[in-house]
Amino acid sequence: MSETAHRYYRPSSAAPISGIITMFTVGSLAAAVLAVIYGLLAYFNPFVYFTIIATAIFGAGVGMAIQYGTRIGRVRNRKVVIGVSFVIAAVAVYLCWVAYISLVIQMNADAEDKAAIGLVVTNPVAVTAFIQFFAENPLWEMRGSKPSASGLYTIWALEALIIGGIALLTGMGDCIPFCEACNRWTEPEELAAKVPLESAADFSQALEEEQYSKLLGLRSGTVNPLDCVHLTAYACPLCEETDHLTAVRKTITTNDKGEEETKERTVFENMIVPHSVVQGLATLPAETPAEEVVLSSEETSPPKADADVEEPPVV
Repeated sequence: MSETAHRYYRPSSAAPISGIITMFTVGSLAAAVLAVIYGLLAYFNPFVYFTIIATAIFGAGVGMAIQYGTRIGRVRNRKVVIGVSFVIAAVAVYLCWVAYISLVIQMNADAEDKAAIGLVVTNPVAVTAFIQFFAENPLWEMRGSKPSASGLYTIWALEALIIGGIALLTGMGDCIPFCEACNRWTEPEELAAKVPLESAADFSQALEEEQYSKLLGLRSGTVNPLDCVHLTAYACPLCEETDHLTAVRKTITTNDKGEEETKERTVFENMIVPHSVVQGLATLPAETPAEEVVLSSEETSPPKADADVEEPPVV
């Protein structure tokens, strides 16, 4: 561990049982609802490329639900979050097949078979048998030919990886500091003041070495708004004991279509700072005050001597 590691937030690895149950419940409910929608799209949508996009959206939706469950469940253990996310992702993939098989039976079976649909789709063995049947008897074709069984298994495996991977990455979310004293998450606030790119390294070093007086010289009026360091403070709304600072370099460019593109790179994340430092940085203006710009300019002309000052006319 580096000498400055203690200057950064580290999760407590707490994982309440109630929080894990909350994560699984919220994630599974979202997966069930989204699986029905995804099953409808997979059955009725004739465009393969649109299905790929829908697969990514489905995974992201499940991941957002996992992240929400993590927040309200106050789970701070990253390994537990990964494990539960993996289970929920597997449940989401299974529910996709349940929804799809249910729709196929509903659209193609007779009334007697439809009555047994609930028994079929809740049986993992039956679901597996249906998957094998669909692989051997494809329900769709591309460019006049039906895909092979191996090709379908490959496609389905890729779909499962996309859903699970995106759900996992989205569910992890950002590492937001947690106030253990108040048992709640800190709240982010983006500060108006920006850090010049050339001062980013000195800014980080000053914070790590607790030389906070050096920060007073930073003014956002000297920065390039298209390429500078943005600051976000994370503070507990109930106390002044849990304050952190994150710095992200944002570079804004214009592409060939005339559209703005923003690239972000983290300079440092969740550095522990005193509450007074956050308050001081929050008071810095978005731009350098005009008088400071004049006083710091090398082209500022000296004031006239007393002899050069014109006397007012005598009345």
